[in-house]
Amino acid sequence: MAEYRFMKQVEENDGFEFCQAYRDEVDHILGGKGNTFWFVVMKNGKTRESCVGKLVDGVWEDTVEKGSGKTKKTKTMAPGYTIKRIEKAAYFMQNEPWVKDRKPKVIEDGCPHFHHMYGFGDKALDVSKDYGVTIAYSDLSDVPAGFHLRTLYTGNDVEA
Repeated sequence: MAEYRFMKQVEENDGFEFCQAYRDEVDHILGGKGNTFWFVVMKNGKTRESCVGKLVDGVWEDTVEKGSGKTKKTKTMAPGYTIKRIEKAAYFMQNEPWVKDRKPKVIEDGCPHFHHMYGFGDKALDVSKDYGVTIAYSDLSDVPAGFHLRTLYTGNDVEA
């Protein structure tokens, strides 16, 4: 079985969840507790898509739920679908040369982070100093792709 950084983060903190806030009231909630992991897309406070992956006896069981009420549809996904989606979002852009090849500036604030900047501020990426996840991104040539940290919870504050 593949080792995933996010699984280690959940295990080390006895639960881990954070929210990336996008434009137009869209949130991506990435989290895990025990053997259950989730990636939830919300718009205007309503769940649009919910991916849940459970690791049972070393095998991933993944489902995606879209819609609500009478239009709600649940689909079984390929094993590992959810954790792979979480990994892509949680560590977004961190392996890009403009990030890896530069020394970041450390910002000590409410959520201490490493700040990476490309060009004259064309792109910026913030990575949590304590947890290593991407907590903010901006790109002047792709404004809708930008997001910032809304919430971050660990331990007993995380509910599966």
